[in-house]
Amino acid sequence: MRKALTPWNLLGLFLFLVGILAYWQGQGGGSPHALPLPQGEATSPNRLPLVLYRPDPPKGFLKETLSLDLAPGETPEGKALGTWAEAVGAPAPKALYRLGQGLVVDLPGDFAKGLDATGETFRLYSLAYTLLATFAPAEEVRFLVEGEAKPGLAHLDLSQPIRLP
Repeated sequence: MRKALTPWNLLGLFLFLVGILAYWQGQGGGSPHALPLPQGEATSPNRLPLVLYRPDPPKGFLKETLSLDLAPGETPEGKALGTWAEAVGAPAPKALYRLGQGLVVDLPGDFAKGLDATGETFRLYSLAYTLLATFAPAEEVRFLVEGEAKPGLAHLDLSQPIRLP
């Protein structure tokens, strides 16, 4: 009978344990972590600092900060969606829900109507980046279409959430 603790078996065990450790360390963050956004000025409950990302294909996005007044009974979420839609000339999303550390946006069925793949991508990411920058504790945005989870829009996969880079 052969010995079980040969140098080759010990080397194999060592490499196996190093592989498990590397796999375990790699599972912690599948995507790069976003840098924290700086703390803004203290705002009153009836003001919303909106960080708007306007699409600027093919360069990327133009970032601007707006300070919006909230009317009595108006929610920050509704004001942010309406202002974004007006600024970029897009159909207004139906609703915005907070779900833990994420946001869920209900898009209308005609959200990507008449857009090519590039236009659709810029419009969707513009909305996601605007919401993530405005509602800073949120880490990701998921999308529904007409209140239902859909695999995608005309050209984009909606099964994965969008996060800030």
